Amino acid sequence: MNDERKRTTIRISSEFNARLTDIERYWNRVDRPEIFLRLVEAIEKKVVPVLRRFPALGRRLLNSKPDTVDALLTIEEIVDVTKSGAPHQGELHEHLFDDYVLLYLLSGDTITFLSLRHMKETSSEFRDLWGPER
Repeated sequence: MNDERKRTTIRISSEFNARLTDIERYWNRVDRPEIFLRLVEAIEKKVVPVLRRFPALGRRLLNSKPDTVDALLTIEEIVDVTKSGAPHQGELHEHLFDDYVLLYLLSGDTITFLSLRHMKETSSEFRDLWGPER
């Protein structure tokens, strides 16, 4: 079978890598490194193939109305960063899988993984709020 679909490029941001490192440290600290390995496997075998085929699958993040002042200010900042002509223009999406939320930017035929958090975490900017996992 000849598949003529255009392939989406997946890029990994330094913040996404930092979050993966924090998550790995956490699971190692609680003596459950196999959970981190399952996360990496899920990203490689489920998330990446699905998003390459259906890049807009994740929910558009800016389609929801902010319910706090902080959320409103954050959304205004995101709009400025992702609008046409900005260095990172595109659509901000979030994709839910297993117990995680993946934040990614879709720009043309490129997806950039921006952040990753466990659903029980309150923020994608965990490092900025509480510092890195030790």
